[in-house]
Amino acid sequence: MRVPVGVSNRHIHLTQAHADILFGRDYRFKKLKDLRQPGQYACEETLTLQGPKGAIQNVRVLGPVRSYSQVEVSKTDCFVLGVNAPVRDSGDLEGTPGLRLVGPKGSVELDAGVILPFRHIHLHPEDAAELGVQDKDLVAVKTSGERSVILENVLCRVHPQYSLEFHIDTDEANAAGLRNGDLVQVIHVDAFHELRTFTAQRVLVLNCGSSSVKYKLYQMPGEVILQQGNLERSESVSLAEVFSAIFAAVEGPIDGVAHRIVHGADLFQASVLITPEVLEQISSVSHLAPLHNPVNLEGVREAMSRLPEIPHVAVFDTAFHQTMPPSSYLYAIPYELYEKHRIRKYGFHGSSHRYVVERAEQLLDIPNDKLRVISCHIGNGVSVTAVRNGQSYDTSMGLTPLAGVTMGTRSGNIDPGIIPHVEQLEGMSTGEVLDMLNNKSGLLGISGVTNDVRELLELAHQGHERAQLALDLFVTKLHKYIGLSLARLNGADAIIFTAGIGENSAELRERICQGLEYAGIFLDPQQNWEGHGERLISSRYSPVKVLVIPTNEELVMARDAYQLTV
Repeated sequence: MRVPVGVSNRHIHLTQAHADILFGRDYRFKKLKDLRQPGQYACEETLTLQGPKGAIQNVRVLGPVRSYSQVEVSKTDCFVLGVNAPVRDSGDLEGTPGLRLVGPKGSVELDAGVILPFRHIHLHPEDAAELGVQDKDLVAVKTSGERSVILENVLCRVHPQYSLEFHIDTDEANAAGLRNGDLVQVIHVDAFHELRTFTAQRVLVLNCGSSSVKYKLYQMPGEVILQQGNLERSESVSLAEVFSAIFAAVEGPIDGVAHRIVHGADLFQASVLITPEVLEQISSVSHLAPLHNPVNLEGVREAMSRLPEIPHVAVFDTAFHQTMPPSSYLYAIPYELYEKHRIRKYGFHGSSHRYVVERAEQLLDIPNDKLRVISCHIGNGVSVTAVRNGQSYDTSMGLTPLAGVTMGTRSGNIDPGIIPHVEQLEGMSTGEVLDMLNNKSGLLGISGVTNDVRELLELAHQGHERAQLALDLFVTKLHKYIGLSLARLNGADAIIFTAGIGENSAELRERICQGLEYAGIFLDPQQNWEGHGERLISSRYSPVKVLVIPTNEELVMARDAYQLTV
């Protein structure tokens, strides 16, 4: 079994009585972000730890309140503080040292409660049954990478409310070369031999569109592409015929299938195994993406009819954005429309934003809980996402992929009063106007000739005024949303360019970044124009880093499917 890593930074659990002393009477914690374990969250509040030898400031409080106060630190922290904390399971505080907690309203002297957390795995009972372990059993995990090691004496914590996750403190994580989101393998060991190792799987990734079906076959967990293709479909070629060609081409067994689903509304916050109930839920929100979801579902049903015995996984474009706060996702329309019909911003390109943000965290070596990123997915479809603490905080697309930045054939945001106005002037129906906004607007609509940025740049260099105007408008709208993201994040550590235009057009990247110097954004012209692939294109002196990161949505899908099915 492969288990995601959660590096446990120093943190504090408090009783309500201690919270009242430290922060004020009847104090209620302010949530900063949810943690992977249901009901647990990082708070905005921090405290200072004072030990016999030294102090550590800005130590995060985790919620909710508990029946005991406890401080979890690393061995390095113990040296700084001057305490000798034992390795203990959470709540096992007998014989542990204490220290002073200092908050904005007062201080608390703990007689005990400082521990080095026992490395442990949170397991749902189903996960425990699959591994054949019980609560409080000990197992081992194997890491991969340059510092591949086997960590023994890993405590199993089993509870119906737990989500699968391996917790390790910062000292051990650094020594083992582990970061948040890495995967470790649960194994059994004896004194001499590894007895059980990971399960290899072949995962087929399917992306069904109205005009084509893309596929990739991955060997997991090595993430090796075994086969791939892009098959065109038309009115004269049925989806069944396309799938017959795909399955005839794919060699060898298939252990799991990952399906791209564009719209999951607020029903899905992560990828899920597909069941009849999941299919019904996806169908219930398909009116929100009528050009995409029905086609996606058609592909799911066709694949499941051909491979009924293996697990199928749905990966949602909208899932990554379900961490947005109401101030980001609500529209200023009567609230009952949200309550009755869930009319709100959902956002898209989630798998792309998720992949490039995770890569940025690794490239910049900044923990995601400290990283502020503006991710610019710029292709024929365009979305700009403000990411805080590794989570989507705001994004440009809305209820549908039509909203936000000007795109290849989509208008992006317009005055909604334009729709009835055009209906009246042109004698068009609402459906016809929406078709115009989706398929005949954007770069195509302004230029009048093409939505291909390469052709528009060539035409603009030849003096084509409307091609130049289309590009000017495109850059202006991107400026607008990057500026909005800077405001929402209170600055940024990095800007990422990804997708077809973002990865390949040095000229547009340069034009987009021009005028953003006030925010600390300075390009390195040589890296921007002459470099290739994944790289840093900002000046070495630029406070805000600028990266080009080729997206890999299919790999995200394969990883999710593997994690859910192994």
